[in-house]
Amino acid sequence: MYIVFKILLEIILNFSKISLNAEGEMMIFLLGLIILCLVMFFLILYLVLKYEKSNCEKFCEYVLVLGARILDEDTPCKVLENRLISAIIYLHKFENSKVIVSGGTGIDEPISEGYVMKKYLINHGIDKHRIFVEDLSTNTFENLKNTKQILKDVDEILIITSKYHLFRSKILARRVGFRNIYLIGSEVNASNRQKNIIREIFAVIKSIFFDW
Repeated sequence: MYIVFKILLEIILNFSKISLNAEGEMMIFLLGLIILCLVMFFLILYLVLKYEKSNCEKFCEYVLVLGARILDEDTPCKVLENRLISAIIYLHKFENSKVIVSGGTGIDEPISEGYVMKKYLINHGIDKHRIFVEDLSTNTFENLKNTKQILKDVDEILIITSKYHLFRSKILARRVGFRNIYLIGSEVNASNRQKNIIREIFAVIKSIFFDW
């Protein structure tokens, strides 16, 4: 990127008989870096918004619900409850599907998110024998990696998570070995949507470079 911008600017300056110096090269580098960051930011924003519309309606044998914060031993936060409601609707529609609830214990949580998620599903009519608990993960990458270790050779998965979280979830699911990946996005609080999307863009960038 730096070389491209340097060449372009040199061509322009040659027409005006102005030569590049060290300060000019640094300006080119900074300009290229800013443009590159802006392009990446808006590309990821486009993809996050595009994937928000995902809503799988086909049968999948395995469903993964990604965890979020719990309030106490019985109560998921609203974000997690919305994910669980989407899962309940799907699991009642496709009664042969099995579900993995994935979420470990945060530093301010009394028990694992997975345990609370399982209890919530059972209380809403989902047979406990259909539920597998993954309760060691602390982030999205670990959710997917640990789930893949549970399912081993299974390469098809339906992921249920918040709408803004779908794009990153699909990237990481493919990275850990899933090949056929389907998505359902749960509703999010409209007042927090912009903040969640901006935060998610930076989380995607972090995952691209560091979640391996």
